[in-house]
Amino acid sequence: MHDEIFPGQSEMARRMRELDWSHTALGPPELWPQSLRTSVSTCLDCAFPIVLWWGPQLAILYNDEYCPMLGPEKHPWALGRPGADVWAEIWDVIAPMLSQVVSRAEPTRSRDLLLHIDRRGYPEEAYFSFSYSPIRAEDGKVGGVFCPVIETTDKVIGE
Repeated sequence: MHDEIFPGQSEMARRMRELDWSHTALGPPELWPQSLRTSVSTCLDCAFPIVLWWGPQLAILYNDEYCPMLGPEKHPWALGRPGADVWAEIWDVIAPMLSQVVSRAEPTRSRDLLLHIDRRGYPEEAYFSFSYSPIRAEDGKVGGVFCPVIETTDKVIGE
């Protein structure tokens, strides 16, 4: 069953298959709505960095390409954890954007946004371009957020 929900041979597909989801806010994958399953499959198959935020706690799921965004301080610990815990140091910046998407189904977009993140054991200046888009659940309400992201630090600092 988990092979169908978490397809492929990537590191994150393997980690998702091995994780005991019953200890997360998302619960067992067998009980996940089809909209979440489809989003996870799309995320894992994408060659671009993707992070998904799902449910009331905005639990995080992500693909291999997103791992460098988290760095060794957060990956693989972040998988299935609430977004506010994973990104505590920037939550004051990103929470309002996520809230807009969840509460009003309105997407957001940021270009070269400065975020001071801790992914290597110290705060660092990093820039990102990303979009938050609503993922609609079966009931038509927003169940989560789809986020393609690219780090633009080298470009911004180089300019």
